[in-house]
Amino acid sequence: MRIKILLSGLVLATLASSALAANRPAGYVTICSENKTCSVANATTVAFGRADKFTYKLLSGSFVCSEAVFGARVAGGVNECSIARTTNSSSSVPAQSSSSKPVVSSVPSSATSSKSSVSSSASSVKSSVASSSSSSVSNPPVGSYYPGCEKPEPTETVQLPATRVVVAGEVFDGLNKRYNLSGGGQGEGQPPLFDVQEGGVVRNVIIGAAAADGIHCKGNCTIDHVWWEDIGEDAATAMGPAGTIMNVTCGAAFNGSDKTFQFNGRGELHISKFYVQSAGKLARTCGDCTNNGGPRKLVINDVITRDVSTIVGINTNFGDTATIRNLTLNNSGTSKTKICQVYKGVVKGSGSSSALGVEFDTPNCDVRQNDVTLLGVSQMNTSACAGSCPIP
Repeated sequence: MRIKILLSGLVLATLASSALAANRPAGYVTICSENKTCSVANATTVAFGRADKFTYKLLSGSFVCSEAVFGARVAGGVNECSIARTTNSSSSVPAQSSSSKPVVSSVPSSATSSKSSVSSSASSVKSSVASSSSSSVSNPPVGSYYPGCEKPEPTETVQLPATRVVVAGEVFDGLNKRYNLSGGGQGEGQPPLFDVQEGGVVRNVIIGAAAADGIHCKGNCTIDHVWWEDIGEDAATAMGPAGTIMNVTCGAAFNGSDKTFQFNGRGELHISKFYVQSAGKLARTCGDCTNNGGPRKLVINDVITRDVSTIVGINTNFGDTATIRNLTLNNSGTSKTKICQVYKGVVKGSGSSSALGVEFDTPNCDVRQNDVTLLGVSQMNTSACAGSCPIP
């Protein structure tokens, strides 16, 4: 009899242990089980797995909750697909393929919600977006923000002792606090303020004057409602491999002598509902990185700039492309802004990249002059290159 009781106790303990192992991350809700069809909104981070082990992938529309889609499964039971509770799934969203890379996490489901995976909050803008004859916003006041994305007053200032790592799938909500680390100048090699891993989200953050090298995005990531009071070395750098997207939406950046967003990875960089003032460039694909190459894809939509010399710079020899829609220039002077500047990129140690000219409506520069609205005395450069610029 005693043996039976002991065996029963072991069985109950095993069942209790299994019950504690969740089939979804903390803060997530299951949308379908393994081998069933799920549907989510655009650019949503989906967790796949069981027993506190998950693979995260950025998906859109309909997909099958399966190992074939996510690249891995957890043995021993039925895996589940789940999304953050704040994410709305929809069966009406058209299916789109995702090429994001999975990341397996073993963070316990009892972890705080700040370490849960969450969906990317902004929609991806496709290169097939219809051309617009004017910006979708009215004339903003000087020194303002993108309408609806105004910077709040900081609730407090936080001095970080070291880079804050945002782990895979984590949502870091800065609660509109101002964050500083170090530096703030243009020196190369500064550490990032935030190091965002695959599927991570940074939102509601104000970055102060000691911005160091801003935000590093190592894979699929979302930067949502983030404002740079000073750009520092770079506001953010896209470092993810091919198939990943750094999505920047609803924010602003000020006072940068060179690039605002640096693009060193091989995926895509999407910028929308954003305002930049006093900078050399809005975005630049790397001109002379180690093992440099491409292609890289830039998508710019609903952006206002003031006194920014160049909107995007891309390397046509590496196959980079830029799609620009609903761009508004609100400059203080008559200097001509370069909209899509093309370069010949190089591998580090092989000289310097060279500027080739400005392009409109070419395979690399998907932008027309009527995609740009000029306010006040603003002007854009339309004569630096007629059509495609050949690479010597």
